[in-house]
Amino acid sequence: MTASILNFKRIVGRHVRELRLSGNLTQDMLADRCGIYRTYLSRIEMGHANPTLLVLVALANCLDVQPYELLIDTLP
Repeated sequence: MTASILNFKRIVGRHVRELRLSGNLTQDMLADRCGIYRTYLSRIEMGHANPTLLVLVALANCLDVQPYELLIDTLP
């Protein structure tokens, strides 16, 4: 796997975690709303999982952002 792919996984994970925390959601709450397992969400947030497009869209919808916003490296 290339470094740029690994970087995107970290970027997505960081965005999901920051948005989840700013929305006062636990991993259990967000995972339940998105229809995924909490352990999978945890792996996404750590940058270890490679979420599918459908999961990215579900996460974005539940976090009230556009899917592309999860991919843009705008956080410090």
